[in-house]
Amino acid sequence: MENNFDIELDIIRPVEEYLAGRITENEIDWYNWNSALYTLRRVNFWGVREALTPYYHKFLMANKAFFRNGSTDTQLKNALLKSIEREGRYAGRIFNDVDIVKAVGNWGVQLMADNHEPRYFFMLMQTILRRDYKPDWNAVYEQLKMKLAKARNYGNFKTHEMYCLLMGITMIERTSLPREKKDELVGLMRRHWQFIKYMYSVLIHYIVGLKVDNFAAVANSACKKSSYPFMHWFYKAFKENFDALCPEGLIDMHSGKSVREQALVHMKKMEDIIKSTNASTELDELFAILFPKVIKDVLRQSRPKTYEELEAAVDDLTNRYNKVLEQLTAAVKDVESDKISADDLTAAFLRFPTQLALSFFGSMSTLLALNPTWQKYAPKIQEQILAKQEADRIHVEGDYVIEKNVEREVSHVAAGGTGFSIN
Repeated sequence: MENNFDIELDIIRPVEEYLAGRITENEIDWYNWNSALYTLRRVNFWGVREALTPYYHKFLMANKAFFRNGSTDTQLKNALLKSIEREGRYAGRIFNDVDIVKAVGNWGVQLMADNHEPRYFFMLMQTILRRDYKPDWNAVYEQLKMKLAKARNYGNFKTHEMYCLLMGITMIERTSLPREKKDELVGLMRRHWQFIKYMYSVLIHYIVGLKVDNFAAVANSACKKSSYPFMHWFYKAFKENFDALCPEGLIDMHSGKSVREQALVHMKKMEDIIKSTNASTELDELFAILFPKVIKDVLRQSRPKTYEELEAAVDDLTNRYNKVLEQLTAAVKDVESDKISADDLTAAFLRFPTQLALSFFGSMSTLLALNPTWQKYAPKIQEQILAKQEADRIHVEGDYVIEKNVEREVSHVAAGGTGFSIN
C-alpha cells in the first residue's frame, strides 16, 4: 500500500509546534494525525515507536509544555495515551528507566496551578502498567516513605497528593496478585480517589489534595454523600488521630473558632452517617493493601463477622467466662477459710461492667444456692452491683465497644487481676 505520510512531517512536527507554543491544539488536524499514525505504524512500527518515545517520556515526566493551558488542553494527552495503548504488550518497559518519584512531583507542580485532579496521571499509569511497566517498586516505596514522613516540613498539598497516589499504586504493585487483579485495584483506587485522599491526609497528618487549612475542614469535606458507605473507615482513622490533628488551642483563621470544637461537630455527623448508612465492603480488599496497619481494627468494627468467626469468638468468650466463674466460686470458699475477706469478694464483682457482674452474680446464685456463705453475702454483693450501675450511667458508644470492654475485663480477671489471688 502506498504510504503518503511521513513520520517527521505528519506526526512529530505538529506535536513539536504545539509544545513550542507556536500553535494551539485546535490548530492540529487530529483526524489526519491519527490516520497518519495508524498508517505509518503498519509499515514502520519501530520507527514510529522510536520517534514518539521521547514524547511519551515527557508526558510521564509532566513536562510543563504539556500544561501550557493548565488542564484544559486534553487532545495531545488523549492522542499519546491511545498511541501507547497500540504500542503492544511490552510497551511499558520503555518507561522503566524513568524516575517515577520525580515524575509525580512534577505532576503535583503542574496540577497545583489550577487545583486539578490527577486524572491523566491515573490513566497513563493504568495504561503502562498493563503493558509490563516494572520499575524497582521496593526502591520507589522507600523513596516515598521518606517523602511522606517529611510532608509536614515541606511541600504542598498537590505534590503530596501525588506522592500518596503513587504510594497506593506501589503498594498494589508490590503484592503477588495477578496482573488482572492489580489492574482492578488500581481502577478501584482511581474511582474512589476523592475519598482515599482523605484517608491519606489523616494517616500522614498532612492535608493532601485539598486546599484547606485544618483538619476540621478535611472532616467536613469527607462528610459528602459519596463517602457515606465508607464513613466507618474515615471515622476510625480520624478518631484515632484526633488529638494530633485537632490540638487544643488551634484556631480556624477564617472563622476564629476552635478547630477542635468544629471537628467534634463533624465527628457527630459522621456517627449519624454511620448509624443511618449500610457500610460498603467494596474498599476492604484495597484498604488491606493501602493501609495494612489499620485494616484489622477497622474491619473488626465495621463488617459483620463470618459464621466461623462468630462461633470462635463465642467459644473463646464462653471459655473465659467459665474460667472466671470458677475463680469466683472458689473465692467463696476462700472467704469461708478466711483467706480473703467478704469485701475482697465484693470488690472483685465491682471490677466488671455491671451487666457482666450481674451475669456472674446470677450464675453463682444458681450454682451456690445452698451454700451458707454465699447466702450470707450475696444480698450485699447484689446491692453494691446495683448501686454501681445506678452511679455509673455512662454512655457507651456502640455494641463493639461494649464487647471489647467485656472481653478486656474478662481477660483481666482471668489473668488474676481481681484484687485477690486465685490459683
